[in-house]
Amino acid sequence: MRILVTGAGGFIGSELVRALLSTGQFIDRHGVPRAIDRVLLVDSYLPTGSESRVERIQGDISDDAVLRRIADWRPDSVFHLAAMLTSAAANEPDRALHVNVAALAQLIALVGSQTAPPKFIFPSSIAVFGGALPDVVDDDLVQHPQTSYGTHKSIAELMLADATRRGEIEGRSLRLPIVLVHPGPPTSSVSDRVAAIVRDAVAGRDVTVPLKSETRIPVVSVAAVVAGLIAIHDVTSAKLNGITAINLPALTVSLADIVAALKRTVDPQRLGKITFAPDATLEAIVESWPKGFVSRAASAVGISSDDSFESIVRHYIAGLGNA
Repeated sequence: MRILVTGAGGFIGSELVRALLSTGQFIDRHGVPRAIDRVLLVDSYLPTGSESRVERIQGDISDDAVLRRIADWRPDSVFHLAAMLTSAAANEPDRALHVNVAALAQLIALVGSQTAPPKFIFPSSIAVFGGALPDVVDDDLVQHPQTSYGTHKSIAELMLADATRRGEIEGRSLRLPIVLVHPGPPTSSVSDRVAAIVRDAVAGRDVTVPLKSETRIPVVSVAAVVAGLIAIHDVTSAKLNGITAINLPALTVSLADIVAALKRTVDPQRLGKITFAPDATLEAIVESWPKGFVSRAASAVGISSDDSFESIVRHYIAGLGNA
């Protein structure tokens, strides 16, 4: 099989590439296990490597020349992770629309095929939901995104579902909650403010938590994200029963739970000092998020949340050597 990964140099993309090269085989569109023969990595920045199965295109996914090279490569499966994220999309809405929506439309048109439709796996986001939310959000809640990024993800889900209906691709979207722990450098995003609690404390730096200790948030490890993306790729269309987008179930934890897990997992002599100083603006943003993120369909296709926050911390520490 020939596997395309866009956004391959990013936080999730780099983890996904390591996992698929280690796995060695995927389930094709006929439900047959096949060896991964070639992997094409696309991103504006890509680390070097010596893996013989890997090819690289360093460039912007919205660049016509990059898209033409992808089309010539003819992938059997696509993991489309390339995107402009929340803050960047808010600051450059026109460019974000071009990258997040227009480039996706072009990619679907170029790799789609009525005779051999590729599987097309897309990480969507909890950001497609917004407004007055229930405490627990499931797959079927009506979407009311409150950011440009969330709007683009919602549009993308519909585009993939429509191309699937037309028989051009087998589109599958997996909506992600807060993904932890980004190794840095720090960003201004709200989710990275949460990640920094773990990142800094593990590094022995003192941490000021900008949220109340009782504030609860839905989180998932990057390992669970990668496992979910691979699982939704490999499941048969019959088992999905017409569903093209599902939530990745989250582990709901309080900030106090996060701190307690850190203290149980990391040597106290090495852990940075952790104090709470809630920021009212940040607290208002986080309180608008759902507290629970669940899916009725996920368990049926082998997708689950992390079992504990300790496992998220342990995975982060184990992965520091790959950063």
